[in-house]
Amino acid sequence: MKGYASTLFFIAGSLLALNSHANESLEHTQKIFNRSCAMCHGKQGEKSALNQSAIINSLKTEEILTALEKRKAGEIVGAGNAAKSRLSEEEMKGLAEYIPTLKK
Repeated sequence: MKGYASTLFFIAGSLLALNSHANESLEHTQKIFNRSCAMCHGKQGEKSALNQSAIINSLKTEEILTALEKRKAGEIVGAGNAAKSRLSEEEMKGLAEYIPTLKK
């Protein structure tokens, strides 16, 4: 019984730690989007940046991640490449997951 309670306590603590990390990660991703993306793509990702890009909040996660990776690699040239070149792989994945949630 004692072992069972210890296991439950450990699992509960682990879940709380994961939730805290997820919240910090989401806040970081929101800051990146607001600082580096929203000016051209709109606060909800609803605009075509400089009338040259897709409406990003309508794209799938995989499409967003591929576009970010290609821009970072210089395969797609555009005004946002400088901002994208500074993104880590983790930040690109976070943005790719976050942006579709902006769709109303």
